[in-house]
Amino acid sequence: MILPFLESLAIHLARQSGPGLGDTRIILPNRRSGLFLQRHLSRHNEQVQWAPRIYAISDFINESSELSLSDPVELLFSLYDLYHETVQAPDPLDEFYFWGEIMLRDFDELDKYLVDAEMLFRNIQDLKMLEEPLAGLDEEQLKFIRQFWAGFHEGDLTGEKEKFLDIWKLLPLLYDRLKTNLTAGGEGYLGMQYREIAERIDRGEMDHEWKGRTLIVGFNALNSSEKKIFSWLHKHGAEFFWDYDHQYVDDAGSEAGRFMRENRENFQPKTKLEDFRGMDADKQIRIFELPTDVLQAKTVHRILEEEEAGEQRDCTDTALVLCDEELLMPVIMSLPESTGEINVTMGYPMKNTPVFSFIDSLLRLQKNVRKGSEGQVSFYHKDVSTLLLHPYMRNMEGDSGSGLMEEITGSNLFQVDSRLFTGEFEKKIFRNMDEAGDLLTYLRTIFTHILEQLAGEEADMHRSLDREFIFQLLMHLNKLETLLARRPSIPVSVLERLIRKQLTALRIPFEGEPLSGLQLMGILETRLLDFRHVILLSMNEEVMPASFSAQSYIPYALRLAFNMPAREDMDAIYAYYFKRLLQRAEKIDLLYNSGSEGIRTGEMSRYLYQLMYSKGIRVIRPGLEVMARETPALEVRHTPEIVDKLSRYSYDNEDGPYLSPSAINTYIDCSLKFYLRYLAGIGEADEVTEEIDAAGFGTVVHDSIRELYETISGRNGGSITREELQRLRSSGQAEEVLKRAFIKQHFRGRKRAGLEGKNILIFRVMLRYLEKIIETDMAIAPFQLVSAEQRYVRRMDISPDDRSLTLRMGGKIDRVDRVGDSLRVIDYKTGNARQGFQDMKSLFDRDLISRNGAAMQTLFYAWLVSEEHQGQSVLPGLYVMKALYGKKFDPALTMGSHSRKLRIHSFSELEEEYISGLKEVLSRMFDPDIPFTQRAYDVKCTYCDFAQICNRISIDS
Repeated sequence: MILPFLESLAIHLARQSGPGLGDTRIILPNRRSGLFLQRHLSRHNEQVQWAPRIYAISDFINESSELSLSDPVELLFSLYDLYHETVQAPDPLDEFYFWGEIMLRDFDELDKYLVDAEMLFRNIQDLKMLEEPLAGLDEEQLKFIRQFWAGFHEGDLTGEKEKFLDIWKLLPLLYDRLKTNLTAGGEGYLGMQYREIAERIDRGEMDHEWKGRTLIVGFNALNSSEKKIFSWLHKHGAEFFWDYDHQYVDDAGSEAGRFMRENRENFQPKTKLEDFRGMDADKQIRIFELPTDVLQAKTVHRILEEEEAGEQRDCTDTALVLCDEELLMPVIMSLPESTGEINVTMGYPMKNTPVFSFIDSLLRLQKNVRKGSEGQVSFYHKDVSTLLLHPYMRNMEGDSGSGLMEEITGSNLFQVDSRLFTGEFEKKIFRNMDEAGDLLTYLRTIFTHILEQLAGEEADMHRSLDREFIFQLLMHLNKLETLLARRPSIPVSVLERLIRKQLTALRIPFEGEPLSGLQLMGILETRLLDFRHVILLSMNEEVMPASFSAQSYIPYALRLAFNMPAREDMDAIYAYYFKRLLQRAEKIDLLYNSGSEGIRTGEMSRYLYQLMYSKGIRVIRPGLEVMARETPALEVRHTPEIVDKLSRYSYDNEDGPYLSPSAINTYIDCSLKFYLRYLAGIGEADEVTEEIDAAGFGTVVHDSIRELYETISGRNGGSITREELQRLRSSGQAEEVLKRAFIKQHFRGRKRAGLEGKNILIFRVMLRYLEKIIETDMAIAPFQLVSAEQRYVRRMDISPDDRSLTLRMGGKIDRVDRVGDSLRVIDYKTGNARQGFQDMKSLFDRDLISRNGAAMQTLFYAWLVSEEHQGQSVLPGLYVMKALYGKKFDPALTMGSHSRKLRIHSFSELEEEYISGLKEVLSRMFDPDIPFTQRAYDVKCTYCDFAQICNRISIDS
């Protein structure tokens, strides 16, 4: 392998410095490269001596400045205090947070690039002053300034322009006041430290106390302060070592060498370590096009397995570089087990961690907490469920959360009383926090408890990451608590939003031991480091280089005018990072995601195009073994166990269930669904329903009518008169009974439950429907109420497979009444239902999407009733909610087409044909040679509870 740049430097220092190595100070772009340099120095020094002083540039600036570095969070709070004092109607802290960060970033750049802030913040009215010779601006700078303000003032002064001007006027005030306050306290942000050093150099107040050698190594783009500081160090004998390849530096058109060409000219090295031309050397370069991020992670697994199998070496000289840092977790989980040590050095978004999801759930829990009139505290069921099902909760409390979930769903608790939580960890979580300080203590207590529990866990990758996430969170909460101690007036609601915004922007700074194991890092962490094998992921145009720059209040044209970094500069910086990483590598694997999703286009990076055309590389598109095959239809054949379950419907089994019309309708529509629900006993999963569902709607209305009508008929010997219905309609009894039934059904009878939200609207619809039924019945009163919500059972003989079976058939009928000489069987339908059907055959046709199951059910009820009332005319009818509002409502069923529609006066007219069709269905149900099969896919499958079991989930769903 070609010697790494830092190793070449170490060899040079070992040969040249001799015993004086301890008097050498070395300034590098970052700390990580310093660790690698120390390792190389230890290998190539044959004698014991003092190591050199190695600084990251930020550490060197911090040590050299007379200002101490401010804490970033405290800095933002200080800026908010100034903002609050400056404007008349300040935004709350959580809303200021985001654009406060943008301001601080702009202020930092202003100082690093030594920009005259007073000139920058002038507007078009001051243009003449800017054009004066004393302003010190050249014609090109003025051109950019005129260009921006001329364009800005074209057209009308819109609200957006006014808002920009308001902020533009505010920026210099906050900038000056913040710097004044920080300087008075001997503090400053990093840009202030840079500027303070540069200004001391200009004033001749900067002392050069270092007596030994100074080496400045491996920089690329320099800000104005660094140029001034490095020039001053150069005058005092500092030596410069630049890390580059002649291919892109000697090419004047290459953006990768743009800053390096300037550096070579301004700071010529006294000693050349090498005349390096590694980009032209033979390298094994592969470009992989992959359609998803998951496949990128899986391809890394295959690449590393090839590496280990082919050369039997460790991964220390392999770098896995994530251009998109959000791929960290998928990649870690996809690494081969034989990888060994993994050293992660990069920033990872806190918002993608389980810690963030847990704290976000805790904040929502507190936001939605309710207090009763007697001080009792309850929590919203969705917040409770999210926490109980979170891995942290399950690890702390075991299976107790499952029992709580069953109680919550079983009792339909959409507000969960805090007294239900009895576990130690549960009690820490499910309590109310009213004050901002209490909220921070609450969060710290919970996560400290989790951290203590994880401390005893086996140190696998998952636990190690969780501990790091929680540790970083606790550090952040401790800082917030210290800062908020001086601001006790902040409401808890503002603090909740502030915590969420801060954590959303927070990145976890992983810093592993870089000297052994697979190096997993972001692109910024690769500076000055060289690896034999380099794997880069997400080499997409919008990612590498990024398609957007950091947000700023300083417009692009003004950035150009005042020599501040713009988009072109960032492109050149990332081009250098990319080519510098490749120049010493022998094996290079470049992966990109070709899938287009959202704003991502799936386009490969321009850097890959350059490699393809310059080196003739072909893109590898790994094939996926996809076998197109038809999904076989599911079927369940009769087994002894199934035969035994079917035998429960035998009439001889007095304690057994009966076959209801709902079960028969289910069998006709889909025999597999019948098996799953009625034989296998698989029902819908219990869940909390905040609004009463369709089934509950019907139950409440049915129970209410039964109670009201049974009360009336009980007073009048079974008769319901028009006068009684009139009194019922004008009184509030119907509403009272309906509300009682609603609470019993939906709130499981909880006495203190009350209607709210959408349930109030649903209740009003129910009441209107109930009143409409009463109004409809007034037109036919008086009538006799024979039964209401009563079960009827009847036997039926069938002969499946030449066997004789007697089945128990039955159902609960909403209402049986007698109007004149006609006995009516009435079924209430609160949903969509039709009174008409084409012919008797259509009621039993499983392939007919528009099959009228409601009519089949009502006729079934008529058959049940006709046994007890033999010789009487039984009229089957439906009270359909929508039909009740028609001009001339008639509940009777109809058969036939529109032109030949016949009203069914009596079930006896159809009984023979109906029973024949019913027996045919039942014979198929009990025939051991006919399996239970799924229906052909249609709209009914879309809404089926078992669609997933049957592989009937469509792509759209």
